[in-house]
Amino acid sequence: MNYVRIIRMSGSIFVREFKKPEKARKKVQYREVDEKTVAEQFLKGDATVQVEFEDSEREPIMLDWESDQELIKKYLGRSFIEYKA
Repeated sequence: MNYVRIIRMSGSIFVREFKKPEKARKKVQYREVDEKTVAEQFLKGDATVQVEFEDSEREPIMLDWESDQELIKKYLGRSFIEYKA
């Protein structure tokens, strides 16, 4: 499952990305999800999280279960590495 964390100056949100059929006007739709839901899926190894910086020119960062612990802690938080050994 693909999740996106959008980081803004005013805070951050987690969204889930849905791809729509070819005939749709908007090809991609985003729906906001709870951080707890994303953390559960991430800890199971079923999800990847793309970190996007909305107010900056930085490139997005893709994180998954096997990414560096320091990057996960920095961009997603301690709850995403709690059960990782």
